[in-house]
Amino acid sequence: MVDGGKTMKLLLCPSCFAREIDYLLAYDQEDDEYYCQRCCYAGKEENVQAFYIAFRNEKYKLYNK
Repeated sequence: MVDGGKTMKLLLCPSCFAREIDYLLAYDQEDDEYYCQRCCYAGKEENVQAFYIAFRNEKYKLYNK
């Protein structure tokens, strides 16, 4: 979806992603946060990115040795 030449970020829901379900987050411009239409997750982009980093580090911690 194009919005005045800006690109939208496609982020997966962290709650669903942890359960190995790929579901995209919707963006709410009024609250400046992302929310999942499938579960009750809502959070800022920084929270979603932090979850991805923590999840990756936990899941693949043996690969970093």
